[in-house]
Amino acid sequence: MVVLMIALSGCSGSKSYAKKGEKLDAAGLYAEAADMYLQAAKRNNKNVDAKIGLKKTGQQLLNDELGNFFKLTAVGTNKGDAVASYLKAVDYVDRVRAAGVSLEIPDHYKTDFEKVKGEYLTELYLEGQDLFAKENFASAEKVFARIAKLEPNYKDASSLKDVAYLEPLYRQGSVDLGAGKYRQAYANLTKVVSKNSAYKDASALRDRCVTLGRFVVAVLPFTESGKGTVAAKVQAHAMTALTETNDPFLKVVDRENLERILEEQRLGLSGIVDESTAVRVGNLIGAQAVLMGTVVEYREVPGKAKQSTKEGFEAYKVTTVSKETGQKSFVTRYKPVNYIEYLQENKVVLSFSYRLVSLETGEVLVSKVVEREAADQIYYASYAGDGNSLYPKASNGTTDISSSGRDQLRALLGAPRAVKPLATLANEVVIKTTSDLANTIQQDLAGKLP
Repeated sequence: MVVLMIALSGCSGSKSYAKKGEKLDAAGLYAEAADMYLQAAKRNNKNVDAKIGLKKTGQQLLNDELGNFFKLTAVGTNKGDAVASYLKAVDYVDRVRAAGVSLEIPDHYKTDFEKVKGEYLTELYLEGQDLFAKENFASAEKVFARIAKLEPNYKDASSLKDVAYLEPLYRQGSVDLGAGKYRQAYANLTKVVSKNSAYKDASALRDRCVTLGRFVVAVLPFTESGKGTVAAKVQAHAMTALTETNDPFLKVVDRENLERILEEQRLGLSGIVDESTAVRVGNLIGAQAVLMGTVVEYREVPGKAKQSTKEGFEAYKVTTVSKETGQKSFVTRYKPVNYIEYLQENKVVLSFSYRLVSLETGEVLVSKVVEREAADQIYYASYAGDGNSLYPKASNGTTDISSSGRDQLRALLGAPRAVKPLATLANEVVIKTTSDLANTIQQDLAGKLP
């Protein structure tokens, strides 16, 4: 039914546009009439009157544009306008063809267009080369793009367009690299490499940016206020999060290498908690900064399941017989029942502080305390009888038959009954904490370092 109504609406609109086209055509406004006929034919390609009208008025409109093209060609002062006029005519033919009507462009116009297009392409190519020679790359790129649009394989216009785009980025990247602005240089050279990986030595220069601008962070063993193993877990996730920032300038020294180097130097990992010791360790492993962290607080709060008995009503039907007519009918009645509500919440709390210390200046680059918690709660109802017939008890002691009250109770009956384990919540809170750590450090370094 819906599809039929839409189809009928389209047919009705088509007829309306066709009638408007007839009136406009009769008044000599064939351009406006052609537009109405085109709209009518697009809405219903079986509208014969619309197609006939479009064939006539559309050809008149096309002839006007072709006449304009002829005049521009004859004058010859602006070949670009002549080309644009002919392409406008072709575009109109294509739009009319999509509506099911064919219009004709005489062959001699096509011949004239190829001639003027060739001359125009030559002009554009010379203009683009001149701009390129003057190192006006932005303007040259636009000119070569126009050539590529008209004639994709015209000489080397396509490659020159690419060069006009790539060269400014390459030059700016080279300048920034020389000035020690490694991240800016990397960004521009990445654009070059993404477009053309073989363009000059852009790939090598980009690698050099990373080599010179790389910032090495050594993650020292995290400590813990009390006894426990959470600190090691936080450290492992912190290293993973820092690595997954995908910042090419950020390198993390993994724990295995750190332990190996310190063992060779006969310096244990224990007790490395202050800036002075951190500087000594960092210098040994060739890092620019060290990351130290302390788990200030970690608590697992297992929730005890609580349950409470609630009063409600179960609906049932009884048969009644009319004394007057003897006709049977069903009446809904409600009997008092009890159901049980359950509530439980598990929670894990983590408070963590960390410092990123520069080994060149001893300055604390980043210092932050992160407090996170992860919790999960279950709240559901259980009823031994037919849950679909269960209703809550209203505040006045009667049956709450409102849709909102019943929907809320049914939601409780169908709610999840398993709370997330503490181990799962512990993972969540650690991941949240270390993700925040990694993002903060990455953003801070990106803003401070060249």
